[in-house]
Amino acid sequence: KSGAVNVGARNYLIAVNFNLDTTSVRLANSIAFDVREKGRMAPDGITRIPGTLKGCKALGWYIEEYGIAQVSMNITDIEVTPLHVAFEEVCRAAESRGVHVTGTEIIGLVPEKVLLEAGRFYLGGDAEASDLIDAAIESMGLADLRAFLPEEKILEYLI
Repeated sequence: KSGAVNVGARNYLIAVNFNLDTTSVRLANSIAFDVREKGRMAPDGITRIPGTLKGCKALGWYIEEYGIAQVSMNITDIEVTPLHVAFEEVCRAAESRGVHVTGTEIIGLVPEKVLLEAGRFYLGGDAEASDLIDAAIESMGLADLRAFLPEEKILEYLI
């Protein structure tokens, strides 16, 4: 008898939705195409215009449950594009199209270091871990649609 085992591993992936103050899927897609690494096709239909965020895949959609459009993103390389960098870039792209990001929804779990880095960015320095996490939650609107409970959303807190 014979058999085989194949084991693979990848770095963390963050699945995140950025809430917009619009119901337009067209606008949400335009913002997603502006920022995702793959970008968009140029009007000539041949040339590809790259997006601004490396290691990110994104698309726009309407979420009926909340009555809003979202930019839905997978950040596949958190070392190249941290969550707070993606948030700031989606905000910039949204504002350039006349809409605003009202909050952020993390799907699944997030490594603690992601929120600590974001907290340092928004506080402009170091602080206690709980203060950094609170700053990240507040600054990126992680509790916009529902409560963001660190004890349920941060990977290391569940291990």
